[in-house]
Amino acid sequence: MAPVTKSSASGKPPRQNPGPACQQCRVRKLRCDRQKPCGGCVESGVSCHTDSTPPQRGPKRGHLKVLRSRIAALEQKIGEQDPGAGLFTPAASESQFNLDDSSVQDSTAPAPPPSILGNSPPEEAIVVGLPMNVPPQIPPCSFGTAQSYIGPGGFPMPPLTRADLDQLFFDRTNTFIPLIQPYRYYRRSRQEQTTPSHNCLQYAMWTMAAALSSQFHHLRDALYHDTLEKLGHSPAEDDAARLEHAQAWILVAVYEFMQAPFQRAWISAGRAIRLVQLMRLNETDKATDLEVDADVFVEKEERRRTFWMAFCLDRCSCVLEGLPLTLNEQEIYTRLPSPEDVFQSGSPVTMPFLSEVLTETDPSMMSPFAESIIFTTLWGRSFIHQRQPAAEHAFSNASRDFCERQLWLDDILTRRVQKLQQDYLAASVKVDPMLLYTSMIAQTTALLLCKAAESIPPTTPSNHDLVSRYQRKAPAAAKEIVRLAQYLAHFSYFKVHPFTPIPLFLCRQFLFVLRGHDDSLADDLNVIGEALQELKGINGLCQTRVDIDFSEVELPDLEESPEAMMDFFGNYMTA
Repeated sequence: MAPVTKSSASGKPPRQNPGPACQQCRVRKLRCDRQKPCGGCVESGVSCHTDSTPPQRGPKRGHLKVLRSRIAALEQKIGEQDPGAGLFTPAASESQFNLDDSSVQDSTAPAPPPSILGNSPPEEAIVVGLPMNVPPQIPPCSFGTAQSYIGPGGFPMPPLTRADLDQLFFDRTNTFIPLIQPYRYYRRSRQEQTTPSHNCLQYAMWTMAAALSSQFHHLRDALYHDTLEKLGHSPAEDDAARLEHAQAWILVAVYEFMQAPFQRAWISAGRAIRLVQLMRLNETDKATDLEVDADVFVEKEERRRTFWMAFCLDRCSCVLEGLPLTLNEQEIYTRLPSPEDVFQSGSPVTMPFLSEVLTETDPSMMSPFAESIIFTTLWGRSFIHQRQPAAEHAFSNASRDFCERQLWLDDILTRRVQKLQQDYLAASVKVDPMLLYTSMIAQTTALLLCKAAESIPPTTPSNHDLVSRYQRKAPAAAKEIVRLAQYLAHFSYFKVHPFTPIPLFLCRQFLFVLRGHDDSLADDLNVIGEALQELKGINGLCQTRVDIDFSEVELPDLEESPEAMMDFFGNYMTA
């Protein structure tokens, strides 16, 4: 006997015939009359098919509960580890959470794309108990299509993550390491097949970007190790590959100056310098042909900038540690870099040579990057000049032109500083980290020349007047560095030039020597000390020097023996 429905009991006909709707009506979202065939299919002229198997709806009972319990267990394990050591981790899929058990229904939905979780370590580390700050070993690097980018932990790096790191690099790092034109870089990156050398450069850029970002800061060490591995496996058989390798090693060296011991950074800088020498980038403009094509100009300008960045890296590291300079200034046939807007637009322009700029009686206005090169050169020359008397004495070949060379360097420095302050007012220095660093290096060079004044031969006419003159100039230069250090408050920590701690440290040592003679210098010492402490969190350069405690140093009597003060100061200028 057929069951009695509510509709039949009340005498009303049912709204629809019993049975499932046909497949065509389901797809078209139409009411099916449940006939064989139904009226809708007859009118449409299509075959009517009914699937008698009822579809499964929603997750099986207990599925969500199992998911929540497993997520809670993972969160508990993550909380027990270092929260700052998160790496790339693929999105949660059923295979990772081991959901294939009797209480959970299999899902045929595709897994979502991989993503980055800021504080989530790779699950392999949780399973096998690896320490969180050591990335798991990844397979040998593979270069090829744009889909072959592998992030830390061996997981694919999402395109949006790569784009974000690229943008961070050009927004922050490229302001003080302006090696690469964005348009040319993006054009090469979007090719279907990227070269191994370009892949190395990308990872070096991403390492620097992660180091100067709070969002990706936890990825910096893993990206750094991936960069070194790729550089070790990537061939450099032509000039284009060598140029990208040199650029990558420059970025690696700067990163290591900020995050690693000096010896490791110096070795990486040496690799970049040797590649620069191998490609003869110091002779980029030895030929007289001038560029007229935009692409040729940009390519050649990148070669110039790579050379000059390696040149500055050589000067800064050697002067800081008192090491012999590597690149010979007398063999440079490469023009100074063009202004940034010209480089970005690809508009060919002819720049002067370094030797021409240094011999100008009426200095011309240069870009911030070019100005930093000029003052870094004067810093290196003053360093050589200050060390030359000791070398001449060792070979019994004393030079009589020391005082003349001292005055010549002082004259060039004075003219360039006046021109820099005239062209770039304080408002410009407060917003440009390259200009701020350049201004500090200019005053640091003045301090080094003051230190070199102690070697002026006693037989030089007006010796006492010259020494007294430099003893007056040194405190003024230190005061100017203190004033410039106060401009650091206008910058994000991530946008400060990575070598800014060097002039701050040297100024700190000089002020410490003078503090017993002038009580007003205590405030200046506090300004420099606070600036170094604030930079210490993001920049490890000179960290050991910042931590030096001078409280136990016995200061000489400045009033009775100013020469002893100069000796004490000289010991720490190259400490």
